[in-house]
Amino acid sequence: MGLAMRFGYVVLAMVVLRASGALAAWVVNERGECVREWTPASLARGPAVIVNAPLLPVRTAVGGVQVAREDKTPGMKGKVLLPPMLAIAGGGMGLAESLIWVGTGLVDTLTGGYFAVAPEEATELSVEPVRPAFLASTASPTGATADRCGRANH
Repeated sequence: MGLAMRFGYVVLAMVVLRASGALAAWVVNERGECVREWTPASLARGPAVIVNAPLLPVRTAVGGVQVAREDKTPGMKGKVLLPPMLAIAGGGMGLAESLIWVGTGLVDTLTGGYFAVAPEEATELSVEPVRPAFLASTASPTGATADRCGRANH
């Protein structure tokens, strides 16, 4: 099987899984708590994570280079050494995280997504660059936060 054919199958699988709604339903229960509700779409959680995981090292390497390009530190060392260093470190971190994603994706596949073991961001099929975990910002850029049900946190 040729490389183009394999790539086509991966793209087809991503489109089918995305169209099937790999995301869980978050609802407010009778006590006012935001809880995850199992739906038939939860069956696609595990396969979506497994399909998404192999791209993660490349996505985090590119994210590391983007962070390096945003760096405004003066000096030639930062401009020459920082991009490849963050690409290598980001790719390594992405490789480790992708192994975790595959493991949690297998658990979600075997349990039908009932326990939602895989991280939520792993279920969102994408090829966008990812900021490496060791560089991740915890603050919201707008300062506003919301729970998974869409309610504003106070």
